[in-house]
Amino acid sequence: MRINRREKALLALGIVVILALVYYLSVVSPAFSRREALVRYIAMKEADLKEITALRKEWEGFQKRRVEAERILKGRGERFTLLSYLEGVSGQLGIGTKIQYMKPLFFPEAQDGSIRPEGIEIKLDGITTRDLIPFLQKIEHAGKLLNIKRIKIQKVSKDKQDVLKVTLQVHTYIPA
Repeated sequence: MRINRREKALLALGIVVILALVYYLSVVSPAFSRREALVRYIAMKEADLKEITALRKEWEGFQKRRVEAERILKGRGERFTLLSYLEGVSGQLGIGTKIQYMKPLFFPEAQDGSIRPEGIEIKLDGITTRDLIPFLQKIEHAGKLLNIKRIKIQKVSKDKQDVLKVTLQVHTYIPA
């Protein structure tokens, strides 16, 4: 059996096509698939890196605030108590007689740490807004790491004068 030139050319072309197909299926296609998988993996890892970077910045912010809070706590002195501070401020502003009660707030046991929360609830009766505002400012802006967590204000008419009945909770932290 003799193969003519045209059949040889077709046979050679068929072999080249089969080799090209085998090369594509064994080398090129897996390489493209691997490249696509790597591109997806890189995109996922870049998103993870952005999240980690954001979390790191948030953590650094927490650390700075913690250091600042510890500095403020040390600046208050070892003898600082919330009750005595609030009594001093109310006496200084002349509203000590309007205090109905001051009672401590109890918090569930906190995690291990160097500071723990402390709070006092104060009830004032017959106070005017002119007296209340400086009292609240002395608490919030004292630079002693105090804040008002809850406040309830009721308007009451007394002797043809409008006064307030105020209940507030003052919170702070103390070294454990």
